[in-house]
Amino acid sequence: MYFIGIDISKYKHDCFIMNENNQVIRGSFSFDNSQEGFKTFLDVLKSLDRSQEIKIGLGATGHYGNNLKIFLNDNGYSFMEFNPLLIK
Repeated sequence: MYFIGIDISKYKHDCFIMNENNQVIRGSFSFDNSQEGFKTFLDVLKSLDRSQEIKIGLGATGHYGNNLKIFLNDNGYSFMEFNPLLIK
């Protein structure tokens, strides 16, 4: 199982991927809050072992994450939003 955490912001999103054994799969990296950035992130998702479940969590930061959420849904990925105060 993969756990993907995304910190949403206005111009870019910061991401981190680990597995259920707390092994870092991909250390902290960023992708732009744009169609091109989302495609880059999708390439990362597609590079993961497809036999493993992917759990994506992101901070609920209002409208800054709307385009990413739509993109993830359109590409068949589900996610959970968390109150940033709970994550902190």
